[in-house]
Amino acid sequence: MTGGRVDPAIVRRHLFALDAAVQNLRKHRGKTVESLRTDRDTLWSVERGLQLCAQNVLDIATHLAAAAGHDAPDYAAALDELGRMGVLPAEFLSRFRGIAGFRNVLVHAYLEVDPARVHELLNERLDDFVQFSQYVETHLARHS
Repeated sequence: MTGGRVDPAIVRRHLFALDAAVQNLRKHRGKTVESLRTDRDTLWSVERGLQLCAQNVLDIATHLAAAAGHDAPDYAAALDELGRMGVLPAEFLSRFRGIAGFRNVLVHAYLEVDPARVHELLNERLDDFVQFSQYVETHLARHS
């Protein structure tokens, strides 16, 4: 695959949407797993927010990988490419890579979403999205 050019405007538009979703999700932090199980409206809102976060991350990953001429046949592979390109450190990538599979569960297997996993992402892993954004911003600054 031949590379193209990173469009910083596209990447920043996704970063902006990612930040907006994270900020909205912060309103729900601290909720218990049981409250997510029993309050379907809140669970739906949190799931949708996490889906938006994941999709923006993965759209950024596929854009950066494609612009660099790297083949990424799926979302997890796109994140792996960001690791190989030096955008994401290996330690971060190893704990964050699962977001691709989680996005697929949210989109394709919504009847099987585990509220405990949603709770974990909301309360323990939300800042991973912020850290991802920082790594991408650093990459854009180095290559502009």
